[in-house]
Amino acid sequence: MGTQDAELIEDAELSFKLLEFSIRAMCYAELGKIDAALFGQDLQLNLEEENVLYRKGEFSNPDEIVRVSQMNIGAAFAATAISLDCALERHSCENKNIEIIKKLIQSVRNAFSHGIANPTWYVKQHKREILDLSFIHAPAVDLGALNGNTFKYSDIGGLAAWYRAKEFVIATLKTSAGVT
Repeated sequence: MGTQDAELIEDAELSFKLLEFSIRAMCYAELGKIDAALFGQDLQLNLEEENVLYRKGEFSNPDEIVRVSQMNIGAAFAATAISLDCALERHSCENKNIEIIKKLIQSVRNAFSHGIANPTWYVKQHKREILDLSFIHAPAVDLGALNGNTFKYSDIGGLAAWYRAKEFVIATLKTSAGVT
């Protein structure tokens, strides 16, 4: 496996860790386990180029922390689609299932590129098809029917199905590179 391929796989793995971290942070926020007074205090980053100051007041309300932590999950989820898409970009094979997964990932990535806070399915006419995801124990996804709708995790069979898609992609990439 080339260095670039290994880095792309690592990026995908790390993006899923970011997603898990975001989910955990949201759960803690929803449970009121984040000290809003401490979290919302002045924060200064002393950077080599120039310092950045985040003023006291933002994120000092527990409801605001929850709301933004929920949005952070969407951004992290979008990062998983981006990293999987990048990992598959150079991959070519005759495997029908990997082609189906590629189409799903590209469609999810596109949905988030059309609204990170409120992702919407945007599927071009020539890409509207039904993707049979039974090989990862997920339902068929009708991209044509989803076009124009707000993205929901259930559209792709739920978050667990997305993790199975990731495992399928990573295993395929490692196998094609001769890594076990």
